[in-house]
Order: sequence, then C-alpha cells, then structure tokens
Amino acid sequence: MTHAEQTAKAETFAALHRADEALVLPNAWDGISARVLEAAGFPAVATASASISWTQGRRDGEGLTREQALAGVRLVAGSVDVPVTADIERGFGDDPEAVAATIAEVIAAGAVGINIEDSVDGGAQRDIAEMQARIRGARQGAG
Repeated sequence: MTHAEQTAKAETFAALHRADEALVLPNAWDGISARVLEAAGFPAVATASASISWTQGRRDGEGLTREQALAGVRLVAGSVDVPVTADIERGFGDDPEAVAATIAEVIAAGAVGINIEDSVDGGAQRDIAEMQARIRGARQGAG
C-alpha cells in the first residue's frame, strides 16, 4: 500500500469516528474473515487480539509475540480495501519507547488505527501517569 493510500484510509477512518451514527467495528482474525466483513458492508474492520491469538493456538493477553501479532495485522490489512484498526494488546513493551516501536510497525503493517489496553499482567489498571507516557510513546511512533 502506498503512503497516499494509507493516508486516505486514515482520513476515512477519522471521518467515520466523526459521523452522526455509531461506528461498529467488527473483529477479523484472518484474511477471509476480513473480506467477509468488508463484503457485508462494514466501512472498517478491527483485528481482535483474542481471535488472532486463538487461531495460532495461543492465549489472549500477549500470548503472541509482537512479530506474530503484526503478521495478523498485516494479513487482515492486506486483505481488504477498507481501513483497519489493530488491537495491539498492551503495546508489546514495558516502556513508551517500546510502545512507539510497536506503533510504527503496526502502521507499516497497514493499520490506520490502534487500541492499546491500559492494564498490566493480572488485569490491574496502569497508573494514569504511566499510561499517559505510553500514549505519548504511541503518538511518537505514529509520526
């Protein structure tokens, strides 16, 4: 995908968030599920960390390596013409710099949006200041 094509998808995705109607983001776990959702008329699709993990026989909650998760994002994004947003678990890193690297790779894989969890192992919520730093890292990784 060219930079211009990815930028156009990002603009479309942003516009979907500003529309009057709710944006429903169905979850895809592979190329065919993404294509089915696109054919059903969804204007965007999301990856699902749990589904991508389970298709590889792994648990959800960063049971995949960053590279395995990115392969799932790449497969889904490369299978459809609509914007793709990626569930990247907790960002696959302990610090903002690692989160920035993950985000840069997610964008390179073809996604135009992300969601990042605010939890730590065991399900507790991250400290607000720590999460703010991770979000700043994510924004840095997005360019």
